Amino acid sequence: MTLAERKASLVQQINGITDEQTLKMLEVTIGYYADSNGSDITDGLSAYQPEELTSHMEEPSEKDTISEEEFNNLFARWGTK
Repeated sequence: MTLAERKASLVQQINGITDEQTLKMLEVTIGYYADSNGSDITDGLSAYQPEELTSHMEEPSEKDTISEEEFNNLFARWGTK
């Protein structure tokens, strides 16, 4: 797909959007990338911060979860009068 075809496809898709919230989100996204001058969101971070972000992303999502039974036991007293 050429650049002109890609632009035409995007314009067609945008013209088909009827939800105002979606258009606002698209406007903000385009504004961010148009004004970024090729910079990345992580460019302003210290050397330590990207490592910390990466370690958080690699943590299992269930790391800090408890079972439904444990939850019910913890909150059982709140359900009583």
